[in-house]
Amino acid sequence: MAKSNKLFYIGQRCNPQLKNPYYKAYGQLTKKDAKQKENCVYGSMWLTSYNTEEEYYNKLRELKENGFNVY
Repeated sequence: MAKSNKLFYIGQRCNPQLKNPYYKAYGQLTKKDAKQKENCVYGSMWLTSYNTEEEYYNKLRELKENGFNVY
């Protein structure tokens, strides 16, 4: 079985007009696709990768528990 070259990604979006950042759950992406998602017209976006689905969902839960919006 071939190893997938995709990791799980969560993006942090900062918009100068908003007080707090918000997060976007992207699921599995290639590094190339993740890099493209970081390009935004206004503000900034950073993607963080997670090796396992468990790490990914734990981080999403943590963000929600800390009051952040996750889309």
